[in-house]
Amino acid sequence: MTVYQQVYLLDAGNTQIKLALAQNGLIQWVKRFEMSLFPLETLDSNIPMAFSSVIKDELSTILHSYFTTCFEVNQLLKLPFKMRYNSPETLGIDRLCNAAAISILAPEKPKLAVDLGTCIKFDFMTAQNEYFGGSISPGLSMRAKALSTFTAKLPLLPIYRSPAIMGSDSQTSLEVGTYMGWQKEIEGFIDAYRTSYPDIQVFITGGDAKHFDIGQKNGIFVHENLTLEGILSLYHSHE
Repeated sequence: MTVYQQVYLLDAGNTQIKLALAQNGLIQWVKRFEMSLFPLETLDSNIPMAFSSVIKDELSTILHSYFTTCFEVNQLLKLPFKMRYNSPETLGIDRLCNAAAISILAPEKPKLAVDLGTCIKFDFMTAQNEYFGGSISPGLSMRAKALSTFTAKLPLLPIYRSPAIMGSDSQTSLEVGTYMGWQKEIEGFIDAYRTSYPDIQVFITGGDAKHFDIGQKNGIFVHENLTLEGILSLYHSHE
């Protein structure tokens, strides 16, 4: 098999499935589905499937039984970067894919993947393509749900991108605290990495990336399909 053939790419996260088709080594299209609405039977079972999943093993079983060729990302694969993480067997599959993606981006520069989804995930790689790890913290929706779940009277509010730093009532205080706290945490981490690595390249991805205000900062790029690109890179490296 060569990079000039087709391959499905599937990223099963905590909240949705992202499906893509790659051809000639490039992603042609991307679609998103709720787990219960994933149209497996509409896919061509003769096209190889490369996937990563952070959810139940039953999805893996279904995909392996449906597709003639099925490639699953796991922690035992030979990697296109040097693993320096102390417990690679515990590294989340989505983080592994993001690391694989940034390993082929910004050659000879330190780089950082920032995945904004259910959780905020930072993954750092040196200019020598050595992966050391990063951080995990609650994402935007998780913060809003925590305020409602673990208090007696605070309501669950929809995510509102607020530029304010001060709320004038309980609702706006929650909105500001949830969003701006999330925004400033991300900015603070990026600034901390930049202090140690001034020429670092930052790649932001994930479903909540649309809420993040990048501003005028240089060296920060939104890469919507970073995880899928990582799956594709790992797949081609094992052909």
